[in-house]
Amino acid sequence: MTAVAIVTPRYPPVSSGGGEQSTKLLSTQLLTQERIDSVTVFAFDGTETTVQNDVTVQRLGRVSPFVTELQNLSVARKLRGRLAEFDVIHAYNMELHPVVGYLSTREGVPSVGTLNSYQFFPSSVTNTSADGLEWLYERIGLPTTGHLMRLSMMQMDAFIALSEAIRNIYTNNGFDADRIEHIPNMIDPDFSVPEGGVAEGIQLLYVGSLTENKGVRYLIEAVSLLSDQYRLRIVGDGDRMDDLRALAERCGVADRTTFSGQIPYEQVGQAYADADVFVHPGIWPEPLNRTMFEAMQAGLPVVCTDIGGPPEVIQDKELLCTPGDPEALAAAIKRVEKNSADIGERNKKQVFDNYAPSVVAPQIVDLYEQLLA
Repeated sequence: MTAVAIVTPRYPPVSSGGGEQSTKLLSTQLLTQERIDSVTVFAFDGTETTVQNDVTVQRLGRVSPFVTELQNLSVARKLRGRLAEFDVIHAYNMELHPVVGYLSTREGVPSVGTLNSYQFFPSSVTNTSADGLEWLYERIGLPTTGHLMRLSMMQMDAFIALSEAIRNIYTNNGFDADRIEHIPNMIDPDFSVPEGGVAEGIQLLYVGSLTENKGVRYLIEAVSLLSDQYRLRIVGDGDRMDDLRALAERCGVADRTTFSGQIPYEQVGQAYADADVFVHPGIWPEPLNRTMFEAMQAGLPVVCTDIGGPPEVIQDKELLCTPGDPEALAAAIKRVEKNSADIGERNKKQVFDNYAPSVVAPQIVDLYEQLLA
């Protein structure tokens, strides 16, 4: 039997995105495996110790994420001596991967790190750009202390890449391909979708943050190229919210575009239920998008840009399109009309066949056992 320690910056109910939900799924679903004896989560977003669904969650104080190097130093002091009793350490959500690499080597415990972002790479690796303090850090921090962070991170014994796309990017940037295993996210078996409402026209849905690399501006521009029967609901928040509202006005689709802001996870199911088509318009190589899984669980057709991990889960390749191209996005959306019900049913079957916890969790445990052997 195996005792697993999961190290993560935040753990639900504290959350800043889908990564925390994925961490919770990992911890709870590991306990459904006969080969796992116990799971303990170490988080740094509070001070209490609780037991949630048989998972012990130890919150070891709040640590500021503003300077990642200082964050890792602080966590090293808090974690030192606590990990030696476990058989495997699993780091999730990237920020603390360097300290886990360092401590796992120091304390002789095998470690695994899930690669679900590009935290320690320059923005050029993902065809994006940095500004402000991020730009300054890339010029000064990444070549110096950032280099030391990557070296510490590389001390982990194995990595899990959520998609082949992120595996290739890490391999092309100095990480050992033989130590990176492609194991995708798992769907949330408790995610429920209620009955949908009856809406006029065709309801398009986007769920996610409103940042430049998410490509929502191109989705709004695509809606302006579609007939008036198409309406768009945007669920999420971010630093581009005001710009996107202004863009909808300029494009003449403000009356067909609803900005719902960020809503509780428990209420997101209704947004999928009320939608006809889910659109992922990203313009960067996103590792893998949890909202796409949720849309597919809801039986929705998914239109997706052909970049990063998301297109790897799309069976209907005619629904993929060039990133940053509103005309291509609009054309792909229109292609859904012909057989949307069939596409939605295929999507639903695919996620339950390939990404259910009963399929994904054993792959993770197999990796643990390879390290222990």
